[in-house]
Amino acid sequence: MPRLRVPFIEQMEDSECGIACVAMIMACYGCRVSLHEIRERFGVVRGGSSLLQLITISSGYSMKSKAYRADVDELRKLPLPAIAHWENKHFVVIEKVGKHKVTIVDPSFGRRTLSLVEMRERYSGHILCLAPDNGFEQRKGRNNWGFFIKLAFKQPKWLIGILCVSLILQSFGLIAPKLTAYITDSLLMDMARDQISLIGFALLSLFVFYEAFCMLRGWSVARLQSVMDLSMMQTFIGRLLRLPYSFFESRTGGELMFRTNANVYIRQILSNRMVTVVIDFILLISYAVLMLVESSSLALLVISVGIGIFLVLILTTLVTRKFSSREITEQSRTQSFLAECIYGITDIKLAGAEDRIFNSWRGLFTGQLAVTQKRNVWVSLLESFSTGIQFILPLLLLWAGSHAVWSGQMTLGSLLGFNALAMAFMIPIVSLGSAYTQLLTVSSYLQRIYDVIEAKPEQEENGEVVERLSGQIELDHVSYRYTPFSAEAVQQLNFQIEPGQKIAIVGPSGSGKTTLAKLLLGFYMPTEGEVRYDGRSLKNMDLQSLRKHVGSILQDTRLFQRTVEENIRMLNDSITLEQVVQAAIKANIHEEILKLPLGYSTMVSESGANLSGGQRQRLLLARAIVTEPHILLLDEATSALDNLSQARIEEALSQMNCTRIVIAHRLSTVIDADRIVVMDRGCIVESGSHMQLISQKGLYYQLYMNKGEKEHELAV
Repeated sequence: MPRLRVPFIEQMEDSECGIACVAMIMACYGCRVSLHEIRERFGVVRGGSSLLQLITISSGYSMKSKAYRADVDELRKLPLPAIAHWENKHFVVIEKVGKHKVTIVDPSFGRRTLSLVEMRERYSGHILCLAPDNGFEQRKGRNNWGFFIKLAFKQPKWLIGILCVSLILQSFGLIAPKLTAYITDSLLMDMARDQISLIGFALLSLFVFYEAFCMLRGWSVARLQSVMDLSMMQTFIGRLLRLPYSFFESRTGGELMFRTNANVYIRQILSNRMVTVVIDFILLISYAVLMLVESSSLALLVISVGIGIFLVLILTTLVTRKFSSREITEQSRTQSFLAECIYGITDIKLAGAEDRIFNSWRGLFTGQLAVTQKRNVWVSLLESFSTGIQFILPLLLLWAGSHAVWSGQMTLGSLLGFNALAMAFMIPIVSLGSAYTQLLTVSSYLQRIYDVIEAKPEQEENGEVVERLSGQIELDHVSYRYTPFSAEAVQQLNFQIEPGQKIAIVGPSGSGKTTLAKLLLGFYMPTEGEVRYDGRSLKNMDLQSLRKHVGSILQDTRLFQRTVEENIRMLNDSITLEQVVQAAIKANIHEEILKLPLGYSTMVSESGANLSGGQRQRLLLARAIVTEPHILLLDEATSALDNLSQARIEEALSQMNCTRIVIAHRLSTVIDADRIVVMDRGCIVESGSHMQLISQKGLYYQLYMNKGEKEHELAV
């Protein structure tokens, strides 16, 4: 059986290496499955997949599997390609094991060749062999260009206009060879001096018309690019913002910014190359016909040279493609790391880790430059061949055509004109080769962009718009797990909240409190059971309108680089300054805002870095209550406040006519709750008032009697 070549499929996040390897091996056997499809069917376990989970996934696509514990030498006896555990934290596909080298396909880097020594150092000793089983079906992959071509063809008038103007421009190229022949034979050879002024005027007119059409084409292309930018970015950002919360949990901000910026590169290729490729084909045929009419023997020589140059350009592209893909991957990694460093600059400085972070960045950037250098070296070596041919071709034609001039088959002007025609013939050949290179490079960007475009939105159908909430909430046997492979984060939650109640949710760290909060907000949907608001199921409600009626603060809620007023009203123009001020008063932050340089117009830096922790929390609280919501959900919303500020805020919130759900570690802040729900390991283990739970002497009693909690109570 011939060795199968593994197509490279890049993982979109660190935990996807396993499913990317499964997708690559399936593609070897003719079944193209996107990572998006696998994620939708099986999810991606936080921290990555195990071999057992990969077996389950592959069996879902009718692939038989068998896992082995084998050393490097034993791999030669196993059917390849196969999935290998790598460095005890990663998965790669082993494509070939030779006498001295091993070829692997790493979903994070691409195809690599390693020595046996390096293989032994990095291979963890476990391997999973996959092969088609009964019911395995081959299928083609998606058309990556479909989405963007549809967007481009939504602007037909601009595309047709640019095509027409470009054809007129290129027609000037057809005039030049004939003009060269005429000037040489009529002016130089026949000494027709009386026509010099006429020819000069014709050349000036030609220049004016050429410049006018160049300016028109440039304006048209700029206009098309602007229209396409607006259409593409509106579509992309619109889809991105409507993706579920879980999508953003598993991807860094730097990665998503890289994918957003990739739209610009794709637009440049579409707006320029779509028209150029059509024109290049037309010109190629036109130049070839004109050359054949002038001299079939010289034309065949030029066409043969042109085919050779085109093949060299294609070879260059195929050789450098893996470097281009690696370069894009390295750029994404470097940019993501740098974005993380900027977001976490406070922690870096607190740890005195500037030098370590700089060295880490330098290592990533040096790796990126090394890949770029390798690609550029290969491009230079291969393109020098085609450049050399283009350099020698005019001289070669003069040498080959001199016999035709001596024999009277061609005039000197015709030969020079043919030479100009041959040079013009080479331009679309080089342009088409360059277009092929760019299109292959774009395919790497498309993979990243389709990670966003293919992902299912938070709600595929419009739910019931929420006009008003009374504040009644019910959880009916609610359970949730992040993926089919993971344990239940919360299980069998049953309780009801009546309008106007204050409900506290407490428990040890990792007990499922924050997961419960996200279930209530619709960030996660229950895998079992149902969440209801006023008797209506959450899954049937329009989540965006629901959240407008729920004031909430989660642990990762952030401030934006906007004014204080804009941060409180979240760009909602229907909220007046008076409402903003009232919310700030209730959040006990109004007086401090007035002391700021510009009051409510003071600019807040990114994430509120120019504010104290307590000020940030109170601004976020003001944002949560500015719309006077019927439900208020606070997850550690006042953990940075002193007891006096906490008491003032609690008094203000108690006067609001709303249901309050408070998640807290400081139990002294929730002893006045109507009901306290105690969670442990994803389950509700106790429920009742403060005094009832104290008398039961269960988990709540243990938490409350903690020395730190007692100190908080005494301080109050």
